[in-house]
Order: sequence, then C-alpha cells, then structure tokens
Amino acid sequence: MKVRIGILGIGGVGGFYGGLLATHYQKNSDVEIVFIARGANLEAITEDGIKVCEKEKEYVGRPSLAVDCIQKAGKLDYIILATKGYDLEGIIADLKQVVKDQTVVIPLLNGVEAYEKLVEALPKGAVWQGCTYIVTRLIKPGVVDNPSGRQRVLFGLDGALLSRMKTFEQLLVDAGIHAVATNEISREVWEKYILVSSSATATTYYNTTFGGVMEYHAEQMNQLLHETVAVARAKGVKLSDDIITVVQDRLRAIAYEATTSMHSDFLSGKQHNELSIMTGYIVKQGKALGVDVWLYEQMYHSLKQRTGEKYTIE
Repeated sequence: MKVRIGILGIGGVGGFYGGLLATHYQKNSDVEIVFIARGANLEAITEDGIKVCEKEKEYVGRPSLAVDCIQKAGKLDYIILATKGYDLEGIIADLKQVVKDQTVVIPLLNGVEAYEKLVEALPKGAVWQGCTYIVTRLIKPGVVDNPSGRQRVLFGLDGALLSRMKTFEQLLVDAGIHAVATNEISREVWEKYILVSSSATATTYYNTTFGGVMEYHAEQMNQLLHETVAVARAKGVKLSDDIITVVQDRLRAIAYEATTSMHSDFLSGKQHNELSIMTGYIVKQGKALGVDVWLYEQMYHSLKQRTGEKYTIE
C-alpha cells in the first residue's frame, strides 16, 4: 500500500526534513512526499526541486507533489507540521478539513501547546507529540542549509510504542533522518521546552545573547528554569532529578553570541512572535495549576508592553 507523507511548512525545519525525504523517495513508487508551501518558495521547488545543504553534502529532491494549500494535497497518511507556532490557529482550521481516520499529525513546532491544541481540535485521526533538535534555515527560496549537519527528531505518545510508530521511524531513518520513536515523548519535549522557553524569555527581556544571560543574569536564568520545571512536574511530566543542571550545561555549550528566534523577532520588529508560546504559556499554566511563576509573569508583562499589547491571561 502506498504511503503518502505531507510536510506542511517548507521553511528551515520542514524544508530540511522534507528535502531529505523527497531526495530519498523521489524514485520510490511506494512512498509519496507532498510539500505544502507558498509563494516564491513553492515556485522554486516546483521548477528546480528543493536543495538541502548538510555540512559538506548537498542533495536535490523533488517531491511527488507541491501545492499551496493542504486541501489540494489529497489523502495523507502522515502530516509533519513544521510551520510557525503563531500560525497554528489558521492551520488547525485547514487540518480539520483534510485529516481522516487514518491520518497521523506530528507537530515539530517550538513549545508544547501545539500538541495540546491539536489533540483538542482534531476529532479524527491521531496526533503524536514531537520535537526536533536542529539549527537550519531557508537561505533562499528552495534552498535549505544545516551547516553543522546535526539533526534529530523524536516523536510518539507517552506509554505507547505502536507498530505504526516504528514503521514511520524507519521511513525517516531510511531517508537519512536521525529519528527516534519513543513512549516517553513528554519528557523529551519538555526537556527541550525548558531550555528554549527560559532562554527565549531571558534573551528577549534582557536584549542579549545566550552567553550574555548565562554570564550576567545567571540567577534569573536559574529562577526561570525552576519555574518551568515546577510547571512541568505539576502537569505530571516525569523529569530527571538533575534536569536543571542538564539544561544549564546545554545552555553554556551554546555559542556565546547566538540568540533565540524570539529575541531576533523582537529585534526586527516582527508583528508575529513567539511570546505567547515561550512565555505566556508558562504564566497561564502556572495560574491554572497553582504554581508560582512570578519571574515569568514579570517578564511577560514587560515584554507585552514592548509589543504594545495589553497584559491578559485567560
């Protein structure tokens, strides 16, 4: 039976993984790769395929189909969701029209809220939780670069490792993707989120880099980490006892001058940003779960003011 995999969002993450899949399966009659892209990116992919640069290697893949909206994609067995988190509401409306009983949706978005929203919104199909570790970018339409070559995808459901998950894992691995299906996915996702949420909040609030917050605002970073961990544990996530030390070590290993995507968006004055995903979510969950997240709340209030928005927590 033919397997059809759709990649919704062909930016850095979707373009990289989609490019590896398109390259590997472009002559395979049993697997079809479908891109949902827009504008100049879609035009470039339609004309020349997608080019993936991975360290010293380069690949050019052609998807079986490239369309500008998911309604044109046809039946899909798997949908890798790799858009921006702040576009999720509109995407959910589209997914409701195309997700069938056999469809699996795997979000690779920053944060943890996307999975919760998708589960609530999609009565058909299945949603598996997922996350990725990669630094990549769309350097021009149809061209994606991952200079370090490092990449990893984790996905699954807590407590359940289904045969279909192992099948999908193998489809990804065969295409050169470092994929792992796991039945402890919440722990994996939250380990990443604790790092990205705290660092996005701090780098944006203090207008500095990873190295800057770790050197000059270590006490505040430590408090943010404790608050995020407290929320995760209140939600029932099973984290290791040394999780804060582990995350701090990872933060120190990041290049001093590197910064977060949320900080970059604030610097460039983008209308859309990840503030609600990275900071607001923790404040909202702290309130709902009775967890004191006073520093997150203080920083969220300040960052909201910078955007010109009123401070509200539903």
